[in-house]
Amino acid sequence: MPFHLSVPDAEDRARLKNVGSTPRPSFLRRGSLIQKRDHKVKAAIIRRIHILSWIKSYSTKAAISDLIAGITLGLTMIPQAIAYAALANAPSQYGLYSAFAGSFLYVIFGSIPQVSIGPTNLMSLLTLQFTMDKPVEFIVILTFLAGIMEFLMGVLKLEFLVEFISVPVTSAFTTATSLIIIASQLKGIFGITYSAKGFADYIIGLFGRLSEVKLGDSLLGLFCIIFLLSLRFLNNIPVSTNTKLGAFLKKFLWYISISRNAITVLITSFIAYYWIVDSGESVPFKLSGKVEPGIPTFQLPPFNIDYHNRTLNILEICSELGAGIVVIPLVAVLMNVAIAKSFTAGTTVDASQEMLTLGCINIIGSCFQSMPACGAFTRSAVSHASGVQTPMAGLYTGIIIVLALSLLTPYFAYIPKATLAAVLICAVIFVIDLKLVVRLWRESRRDFYSWCGCLIACLVLGVEIGLLVGVALTCFHLLSMWARPKTSVKVEELEGNQYIRITPNAGLYFPGIDYLRERTNRATAAAEFHVPVVIDCSKFTGLDFTSAKGIGNIAADVNNHKQLLILQNLEVSLQKYIDTNYDIIFCNKDSKLQEILTQEGIRNGTIPLMQHIRASIDLGYKVDPLITVDESQQVRRDSTE
Repeated sequence: MPFHLSVPDAEDRARLKNVGSTPRPSFLRRGSLIQKRDHKVKAAIIRRIHILSWIKSYSTKAAISDLIAGITLGLTMIPQAIAYAALANAPSQYGLYSAFAGSFLYVIFGSIPQVSIGPTNLMSLLTLQFTMDKPVEFIVILTFLAGIMEFLMGVLKLEFLVEFISVPVTSAFTTATSLIIIASQLKGIFGITYSAKGFADYIIGLFGRLSEVKLGDSLLGLFCIIFLLSLRFLNNIPVSTNTKLGAFLKKFLWYISISRNAITVLITSFIAYYWIVDSGESVPFKLSGKVEPGIPTFQLPPFNIDYHNRTLNILEICSELGAGIVVIPLVAVLMNVAIAKSFTAGTTVDASQEMLTLGCINIIGSCFQSMPACGAFTRSAVSHASGVQTPMAGLYTGIIIVLALSLLTPYFAYIPKATLAAVLICAVIFVIDLKLVVRLWRESRRDFYSWCGCLIACLVLGVEIGLLVGVALTCFHLLSMWARPKTSVKVEELEGNQYIRITPNAGLYFPGIDYLRERTNRATAAAEFHVPVVIDCSKFTGLDFTSAKGIGNIAADVNNHKQLLILQNLEVSLQKYIDTNYDIIFCNKDSKLQEILTQEGIRNGTIPLMQHIRASIDLGYKVDPLITVDESQQVRRDSTE
């Protein structure tokens, strides 16, 4: 808003006439500072409560698009939430609690329209790893602690941490979790009940109980898998969209395809319900069981839990959850930021805002008995394909979930377990990216080995250890690049003057200085110490104390054999770190390099003095034929650009 100033007297008006040439009055400066401060506060509020940035311009067209996308997403999320709760070994309603809490809160704080916060297969599997054989209260408190960690990561702007998880490691991690989920759900497909930890235990348990396979569950599970896969590819049927009927049919097939989970659950639940009601007999397959109806009351998560005949306080609970307090929020942030970046190509993603939002959702969601939640690629793809415009779509999705909790929970008990297992298997089977593995083998064997190492570690040692192994392999890759940077060593010639050019292809820090010194000494020895050494520093972005001292040691090695060390293209701001007690020359231009090499050739006797004087006339610089060697060295030290 405009700033209005009333001037009380003529003296002040006289000062204001010369405001361009005299200092502004103190009250004007204070007013300007207050305006700037208010503007910053307002911008910060809008940036964090993101709904304020778009709600004023929210149009009817956008509202209709969001309504369609929100309803579509709600129908997709309901069966997924129930299945993901079963994967985490939690009652079905806990998945739905996560779904509505995340949907509502992301409307207020979220910045990416396509992101849909709720339970995911990855979060459910990790939750199972850290809360197996523990009361459901552990899941709720894990959600709260994960939210605290995510919020702190956002406040401290620690989004760079997820950048240490490379694409091959992320792919291996998601592939391993997909395989573990498939292995864990095979018992649901075949109607077998057993407890297991890890991929190997699931496979061993399955083969050890093949005699217990139930025919009814097996037939239903296999039918659901075939039916789900058929509906998934229904959208690929070629239909001409040149006519209205063709366009409508194409849209209809697409909608049926993305609603396949809800359709499958609805059909099988309908069969189970009428089987029991009409015949009065039990169905030949296992059902999910009773689901608590309604929305839970708002209450703080339990900070004291009864477990193994004793009451655990919050510190003991944290000890029981172990690395899950760190692993789950780290993976959740990784997934959310990755989804945000994939749907905002060409624009900047506020990763800190996504962390803060995710933290708020899990903290508040834990007060509604929520499971750990984050974004999911499958749901985001559905939102994007549905034409979502703003995060407001989450409001309609949340309403659908609340209606389901209020009205449909009595019927959720009729959902077959084999159906939920089929939904999970068909959801994760396409996450396995074998094309990337082939590409890594062809283009980057080091990344391929990182992928294999992370995958094997996840399957053998557990997903939390496997992720740490993958990060360690990535860091080892980075350390090896810093300690052994690719360095080009060539003998080059400039206007008849030979010299050794050494070009590191990366910045120089203390892990790599000894390697550079070794390469330099080997090169000068191979040249029998007859030519100067030029180190191309154009890739250097910084120097630490050790690397700066190491350059001095390289200069000492070269000077001991009466040769010269030239640092070319080193930034002026970095030159001050180099010890000037050594005979080192800094230069930037090739013309200056040629002059230095020529003078060095005269000193070594490789260039006759008269030949150099004639060349100097052409080059445009003067040479004192009576210059001494000591003076020449002093000139070299001072010849910086």
